[in-house]
Order: sequence, then C-alpha cells, then structure tokens
Amino acid sequence: MTRIELYPDDVHNQRTIRQGHPPDWVNREGGDYDLVVLGGGPGGLTAATTAAAGGHRVAMTEQRLTGGTCVNFGCTPSKALIRCARAVHDANRGAEFGFRLDAPPQTDFGAVMDRVRRMRSLSSSNDAVEMAEQAGVEVYLGHTHFTAPNAMEVEGRVLRFRKAVIATGSDPVVPPIEGLRTGDYLTNETVFSLTQLPARLVVIGSGPLGCELAQAFRRLGAEVDLVSRPSTLLANDEPEVGELIRRRFEQEGIRLHLGFEAVRAGAGRLLVRGPDGTRDLPYDALLLGTGRKANVEHLDLEAAGVHVARDGVEVDEYLCTSNPDIYAAGDATFPQKFTHAATATARLGITNALDGAQRPARELVIPHCTYTDPEVAEVGLTPRRARDEGVAIDAYRLDLAKVERAYIDGEEEGFGAIYTRSGNGEIAGATLVAAHAGEMISELTLAVTNQLPLEALADTVHCYPTQAEVFQRIALQHARPQRVAVPHPR
Repeated sequence: MTRIELYPDDVHNQRTIRQGHPPDWVNREGGDYDLVVLGGGPGGLTAATTAAAGGHRVAMTEQRLTGGTCVNFGCTPSKALIRCARAVHDANRGAEFGFRLDAPPQTDFGAVMDRVRRMRSLSSSNDAVEMAEQAGVEVYLGHTHFTAPNAMEVEGRVLRFRKAVIATGSDPVVPPIEGLRTGDYLTNETVFSLTQLPARLVVIGSGPLGCELAQAFRRLGAEVDLVSRPSTLLANDEPEVGELIRRRFEQEGIRLHLGFEAVRAGAGRLLVRGPDGTRDLPYDALLLGTGRKANVEHLDLEAAGVHVARDGVEVDEYLCTSNPDIYAAGDATFPQKFTHAATATARLGITNALDGAQRPARELVIPHCTYTDPEVAEVGLTPRRARDEGVAIDAYRLDLAKVERAYIDGEEEGFGAIYTRSGNGEIAGATLVAAHAGEMISELTLAVTNQLPLEALADTVHCYPTQAEVFQRIALQHARPQRVAVPHPR
C-alpha cells in the first residue's frame, strides 16, 4: 500500500496522515457495489456520501489522502497562509487606524507554517476515512485501476459495480523549461512543506495560485518576482481586474515580468524572455503556478471503455462517459477546476447515474474567487464570455470607494459590476473586486441561478453599513422604477 509522508514530520502532519490515510488501514476483501467512486477528494466524498445516504452500497477508493488536493495541498493551507500574510500586512498599516508600533512587525515564518499545518489537520478531520465510514461508505486505500467495464482492482481487491464515478482530481502542470529538474522547484503540493522563508522567490504563472502565493510570500517578507506569459494578471478574468491587481502588486513591491516566458532554470537562476529581451532572475525557491491537468493516468481507462479528451475524461452533458455505467466529476473532467465545482458536479453526476435525472451540467452556475487582496470573484456571463458566446448584455458598475463600509474599513480599492441580458434586465453575471469578494458573490450567484431581474436586487433590503450594499446600489441606480400603489385617503 502507498506510504504517505508529509514534511515536516510534526504532530499536525502526523494527525493529517492518520485521518486521511491511516497507516494501519486494512482494506476489505472487495465485492459488489451499487456505486464505486474513484477519488476521495471533495468530489469523490460528496458523490460517495450522497449515494450512501440514499441507501446504496457504496465503496470509495483513494490512493493518497482523503480530502484530496483542496484540504491537503490547496484551498485549506493556502488560505491559512494568506490569512497570516494579511495579518502582517494589516499590522503594517497601523498609522491609518491611529496606532503605532515601536518597530515593524517581525514575521516568524516557522510559526506561520506551524499554524498552516494545524489548520490543515483540523480541516482534514472533516474528510477523514473514519468520517466516510461513519457515513456508510466502505473505504479502500491504494492504487486503483479498471480491469473491465464494470470492475476495478484496488491493491489486489476486486470491486464490481453497477455504476462508478471517476473523481480523481488534478495534478500541477510542470512546463518544459530547459534545466528544470524534479526537486528543483515547488508546486502547490510541496510549497506548504517549507519551514524557512525563501529570501528570494520566483513565481511562474499569473493565475490564481501564482497571484495568491506571490502576494502572501511578499507580505511575509520575501523578495518576489512573478513571471507571466500573458501580458496581464488573472488573464481569464475581465481586463480591468488584472490591471487593478497589477497596481496593487507593484505597490507592495512584487516585481512583475508580464509577457515573459521562462526559458532556462538551474543553479538558483531563471532566464526569462519577453518583449524587451531577456532577464536573469536569481532565486532561493522557484514556485510553479502554471495550471493543472486531470489526474487520470494509470487508471487503465481503456479496460473500462472510457475515452479521454484534452481536459480529462470525456463526458456528455450529463457527465456520463463513453461507458454508460461510468460518470466523471470535478477536476478529472470539468474545465473549471474549483472545489465547489467538484462538489456540484459530483451531486449532479450521482443524481444522473443513480436516479436517471438527466440534468445537464450547463444548468450549474459556478462562481469563482481568487483570494488575493483585494479578492476577485466572478459569476455567470461577463463581457468577455458574452462576446465569445455572442450574447448581448448591459453592464452596470460602481466603485467600492463610494460604499461607506468599504472606505470606513480602509478597503475601498475595487468595484462591483452587474451584467444583465439586454432587453429584459435579467441578471446574467457579475464581477466583484473587494476585500471579501468571496463572501459576497453568492448573492449574485443566487440571482443568476434563479434568473432574477435587476429589480429584485434593488428591492432586497441590505444591512447598512456593509460592503455588500455595492450590489443593491448598482441595482437601485439602474433598475426600472417600480410603480408603488398609494392607498387613497379616506
């Protein structure tokens, strides 16, 4: 069975391993199941526990740690690190709020990473093997591969199934850079093992991971260079977003190399080439944030008659693969590689596989958030996506600096934008750049999901003062006025 190791070997990591892959675990002998789920991350756990709650006999397999990338190498440790970095940043802003420190705050990076590992161990308890078993799921640990269209093998145990779900997640992409060797770089799977702050960090990639960790490490005291092949940050979001984050990064001292491509790495130096020639960047640590790829190799999918496409397992609009008894969910198939997308597609896939619901994945409205400071959240149709799909929309915008709570909190950098379908005023999407955008975007996700008009948002009473008022204020300014019936005086 796979031996799981996390560095450093401290009490927090030992707890994480005991919860997610108990060293003394003994698999059952195998057998017949209504459903077998491959992968114990957010998507796999959701699929397995949902089916078990419906009375089905369910098995779930996991090669590494239950909780998957999100809990162990992604969302949980990264947000714990970002929270520590924001605390340091806020302490440096004391003069704005009327207090003064006798000396600049000193970062104890060892203590920061100890807290990160502790938060991870706490979070992993919710996704532990024991929790899945208590929910009625029979857990198998070890490498899994298909042996037939309705059978698979886990460490010598044969599992036969009526239906199966592939939810094996994704792995970091390692670009073909000359001189780059395994062990000479960090990814999301190794960066949280650091115990000493690198004095000089070079980040390759300007997507969510690259931007989040570049800012966090800079705030914790590292010198940071960020290399981006696109000429803008967060290139998949609206252009105004990337420009705003660029200004913030430059203010905080992050050196940006936009429109540059990594050419050669080695001996603590990275050569990059861009519009104005080459640059030689020294580093103590090199972090790759260059995207993710579906983790579907070594599953022997051909034995199950499952086809693979560019983004992973090939599925139809109902998340069914080329084998009518096998479905796929999350990063293994879905281009939007977010934890909440994994859980949403898992629920949908289970409903279609076991209940014959025939609900298409296009019905899902999936928001996303990048946890820089300020945070960046989007949902639904944005101008970029509307142009690509040939849909006419109207855009309404308000700077966060015009919302009282934002400037009271010293968090006025950002804006809110609501997009409606031209002609009927139905809310189709939104962009939000705000300190707490991830906490605020769900209101607009609800509006898009339920096809609400702008008037509904205008009529919704919001607490004052809150930053979430930005959405109501936009709606009040631009929604069609409602006729109010005034009772006739008697």
